[in-house]
Amino acid sequence: MNVNNYHFHTTVTEFLSDEFFISSMLDPTAESDLFWQNLLAEGKISEATFLDARQKLLGVPQPMDPLRKVELFMRIQDAQVTKPKIRNLYRYAAAIVLATVGASLWFYFQRTAISYNSEAILAATEDSTGIRLVTNGDQTLQISGKEAVLDFSNAENVKLNTQTIELSKKEEAIQHEVHVPLGKRMSLVLPDGTKLWVNAGSSIQFPSHFSDNKREVRVNGEVYADVTKDPKKPFVFHTKEFDVQVLGTSLNIHAYEQDAKHQVTLVEGSVRMKSKTGEYMLSPDQAYFKNGQVEQVKKVDVTFFTSWKDGFYRFKDQPLQDVIHNLERYYGASIAYEPKISTLKCSGYLDLQEDLQAVLRGVAFSMDIQLKKENNTYKLYQKPM
Repeated sequence: MNVNNYHFHTTVTEFLSDEFFISSMLDPTAESDLFWQNLLAEGKISEATFLDARQKLLGVPQPMDPLRKVELFMRIQDAQVTKPKIRNLYRYAAAIVLATVGASLWFYFQRTAISYNSEAILAATEDSTGIRLVTNGDQTLQISGKEAVLDFSNAENVKLNTQTIELSKKEEAIQHEVHVPLGKRMSLVLPDGTKLWVNAGSSIQFPSHFSDNKREVRVNGEVYADVTKDPKKPFVFHTKEFDVQVLGTSLNIHAYEQDAKHQVTLVEGSVRMKSKTGEYMLSPDQAYFKNGQVEQVKKVDVTFFTSWKDGFYRFKDQPLQDVIHNLERYYGASIAYEPKISTLKCSGYLDLQEDLQAVLRGVAFSMDIQLKKENNTYKLYQKPM
């Protein structure tokens, strides 16, 4: 290594973008230790910056108490107040780990075969409307803000965030529908106390109160659920492609009707899956996948499928186009890219509390591609040769 190059490393990001720094921190040797000690002793690098980068790289996040996670998610913050940046950084046993510029992203990639087709602009439809609650098909409540909490656990005191709202009251159950557009999220407490985290671009249908022998809701999109236990009333999630029956459990359902890929990930408890072609039982740390007519159950690391509800996005060996599609949905923005970079395989960790431009700058920096913004559309493309 050239010692003289390191006087340019003045920020944590620059250290975290350096392959030798990362490898020598993750797998130190006597030679690498001496190298950094000499730099520090000669004052060529800032000790504070060096130690901060080292702590961020090696620091292992402590598990958060589930009740605390619920509290944090459901706390609504004023839209004018900047959200605190949460920087839980994971240690990767990878040859190369790259850091973003201005965003909490750990990113490594492997290049695969690239198709040199003509450029295709793939952008999600941006939905600028707010979250909507439709009751019994005739009463609509528009909800402002990027996040909201709806609590139906007390039929006489339904709350939106901290305010009580007036809804039609009838003895028979009436249907409620919640629509969460792109770029928005919400938490929803059902009449039985079941908690749902509802991701962007999703809709949920549920009754004002459940019947005496079953609990049923319909999902189009993605939800994470902590289902209240009640052995006498099985809970069933209905989607276009399958039904999921649970007694009391924590799980994630990804079932956007417009997507080809669907999945159910079990965190705790047990569930019975029933699709059009078969039935499956899931145990904790297992996931059901459906892609067209292909169905399978596999053991997984559930954090890759549930971290979105805590404001993070973890992914492993995903094509860049899939990562971009999820970012479009989460942020409610349009992101275009060239087909020849769409097949890059990515693994990483995103802080979704950062703004989209900072995240995409980091992606471009890490993958040695370029980013530009035209009107309201971001575009990622390969650097000219």
